[in-house]
Amino acid sequence: MKKLRRILLSTLALCMGLAAAVPADAASGDENIVSDAPALIAAYHSSLPGRSAKEISTDYCIRLNLGAPFNSVSISMPTWSTSDSSATISIYKWSGDYSITVLSDPLATKRYTALKDNSFNTLSFDELPAGEYLIRIHDVDGRVGVWHMNKTVSKAYCYESGLESEFDWEMKINFTKTPKEPFLTPVGSGSSIDGNHKPPEEYVIPEDSLLNTHKVMPDTWVFTDGLGRESLTYEDVGGPREGKTLAMFYWTWHTKATASKGAVNTTELMKLYPDAKNDYDHPAWEETGHYCFWNEPIYGFYNTEDPWVLRRHAELLANAGVDTIFTDNTNGSITWRESYLELYETWSDAQENGAVDVPKVSFHMPFAPTNESAQQIRSIYLDIYRSGEYQNLWFYYDDKPMLLAHNNFTDQLTMLDKEINRFFTWRAGQPGYLVESTAPKQWGWLSTYPQALYSVGGSKGVAKGDIEQMTVGVAVNHNYVTHELTAMNGEHVMGRSYTSTYPDRYEKEGTSASLWGYNFSEQFDYALEVDPEVIFITGWNEWHAWRQPTPWGSTNSMVSNALADQFDNEFSRDLEPTKGELKDHYYYLLVNYVRRYKGVNPIPTPSKAVTIDLGAGEEQWKSVEPYFAAYIGNTGDRDSTGYGDLVYTETSGRNDIIGAQVARDSDYIYFHVECAENITPYTDPLWMTLYIDSDQENQGWETFDYVINKSAAGEKTVVLERFTGEGYASEKVADCEYTLDGRYMTVKVAKADLALSGYDFTVNFAWTDNVHDEGDYSKFSGDIMDFYISGDVAPGARFKYSYTSTTENADVAELSTDPSESESVSMEESTAIPQETDTEITTDKKGCGSTLAATASAAVTATVSAAVVLGKGKRKKKN
Repeated sequence: MKKLRRILLSTLALCMGLAAAVPADAASGDENIVSDAPALIAAYHSSLPGRSAKEISTDYCIRLNLGAPFNSVSISMPTWSTSDSSATISIYKWSGDYSITVLSDPLATKRYTALKDNSFNTLSFDELPAGEYLIRIHDVDGRVGVWHMNKTVSKAYCYESGLESEFDWEMKINFTKTPKEPFLTPVGSGSSIDGNHKPPEEYVIPEDSLLNTHKVMPDTWVFTDGLGRESLTYEDVGGPREGKTLAMFYWTWHTKATASKGAVNTTELMKLYPDAKNDYDHPAWEETGHYCFWNEPIYGFYNTEDPWVLRRHAELLANAGVDTIFTDNTNGSITWRESYLELYETWSDAQENGAVDVPKVSFHMPFAPTNESAQQIRSIYLDIYRSGEYQNLWFYYDDKPMLLAHNNFTDQLTMLDKEINRFFTWRAGQPGYLVESTAPKQWGWLSTYPQALYSVGGSKGVAKGDIEQMTVGVAVNHNYVTHELTAMNGEHVMGRSYTSTYPDRYEKEGTSASLWGYNFSEQFDYALEVDPEVIFITGWNEWHAWRQPTPWGSTNSMVSNALADQFDNEFSRDLEPTKGELKDHYYYLLVNYVRRYKGVNPIPTPSKAVTIDLGAGEEQWKSVEPYFAAYIGNTGDRDSTGYGDLVYTETSGRNDIIGAQVARDSDYIYFHVECAENITPYTDPLWMTLYIDSDQENQGWETFDYVINKSAAGEKTVVLERFTGEGYASEKVADCEYTLDGRYMTVKVAKADLALSGYDFTVNFAWTDNVHDEGDYSKFSGDIMDFYISGDVAPGARFKYSYTSTTENADVAELSTDPSESESVSMEESTAIPQETDTEITTDKKGCGSTLAATASAAVTATVSAAVVLGKGKRKKKN
């Protein structure tokens, strides 16, 4: 729908009548011809100030009113030192309307391949008469651009996404006769830009949105990470805090064009060739790719045009409580449009159709008000903001969309620039790591400890304690001895294990020190102490650095073969999970710190005890609370290129798990799961697996004590197994009854078989379907990192739903007044729903037949959270 909207917007843009008028500066008739001799005339000269390179992502057009006949146009096109880029140049007769013009047949067109950087590419044709024409560069492949500046010579109008702006291109026109005035004023403007356009009110989530009707509450999920650290919950951090924003630095420049160069894993490379670290010409680098990754991301060496990866980023960041991302646009004029459009599209779909509370999106522009920064700002404004596109994902701050950018980016304020200046809330980016005195309306991105403090009032505001923003970094490419900027593969770098009190921990303790995130913790602890409105974290997914052929860094900290921003496990600053040794340790460290900063909702309280009849259908589950919602629509296939010649496919998405429930009576626990569509047959491999943590101790497999459906299911029973503590090994406990009813599945498990009794217990659990070993769809051997990349997992990765039963919330006193009767109650008695036949109250254990002697266990008394009810009846049902 969004893509269709973009097409319509482009087609309809600026469709307005243009007043026919003769330009005041000259006429295009014979009186404008000086001689019959041909003349090659430049639209503007490269010597003029304000020249900048603009990269073209899709197409870019220029409209000229030419004062004499002509037969060719030549355009200077930068390719940023690449030699494999291509594009098409076409020329059209101007019809008076942009959208009508580009839909007409071109007068001439030509495809250009293997473009040379900054060469003039000439489109020749039979002589065309004087008049208005549209020249278009389109169907771009690779990096292609134009040199342009605020219009000074050609009086031209440029068009991007159908919207008009005033720029010249570096180009030459071959006139067949010499004109007195080669460039005339175009007849009227199709622009609606008058400097007065205002931003719309901030988008409000509709009441009937899945975000409200199928409310997923990741801040109530629990976990134990791979280092044994446990999740913080409501009892630890309190309820949600208003006015706190968690921002994450995010990289969209892993485009297909960038990724075409290939990659190398420097952590693995250094294990083999440690002496290559600072030797640019070492043979170890000869066969490596263009970009050096500190390790391999959990999703492989992906590109950020891969919607499968972007969807998983949306969920991981939402689960962590990230409110907004700022994409890295700090270098040059490139906007990485192909990536940000895919990001917007994927995240909008995840929000609208997947119930994912995705982060908002903004941009971190260059650190100075340069021409390149101005170019990016204008381009993104015209492409996204002025059209109102993807407004549901705009990040608002102080009641306007926000950019992390300088707003004094041009001295020549056109109507477009005036409009842009009024449209946004601006905060200027501050690049330094050692800033002590900060300017008004300025934000940082990375800092040494103790981090710089930013206030809307600058240093005076900081002195008053009015702290608006501060940063938290995973690591800093800074030399803690010389106190200078350095590369990540330099000396005395503030790596992941650095702290101000133990700076050389990594040198003394080795690689194990990298696992724990000491630098991140020290910086976040200080941020929590200051408690600003916004915490900006660097970062999520930068991953690689480009090796520098000459020494790089500050005076006393120069590094040969410099990898400025990322190097290896220790000297890197990404939080995204990796296939390497750091796994997902930093992700869950992030989750807990965000919970401390923002607070969380209480874990929902169960409704009262009830007996579930496996043959009575879905009606009996309507009053069972809570409903543990999961994301919808995340089981699609992956088919995308990565860096170099890598291709990634994943087709294991099968049963889309969208929610779960738990019920209990005196003897049984009933696990209920719902999928988006009918559940596939039980004969499928790796089918509908339930993991159960019944005692909240760090034992079994990845803190799970039991598993159902690790062994193949039968038509009427599934196998309950207990993990032995030896990896993924398990032994059978019982056969348990289950029922399959279209999109729903219910499993009946005896409490005794989970070493539980009574009503005071906590059960944490997760459902999966078709999770498999990477590269082998036939089995799962127990690497929990595969939970990220295959099948479906609810709630996701290491997270678990937490179900805390107590005698109080079971309300067992109301279930029976006769002590000889069971404490359980049938659904008819608890909900008064008419049934065709009576259901007899029973304590007979018909669900499971134990094959191991069940040992009595002490009841686990859990702290009761404040009640938050997520009613199944409140969510949107799929038919």
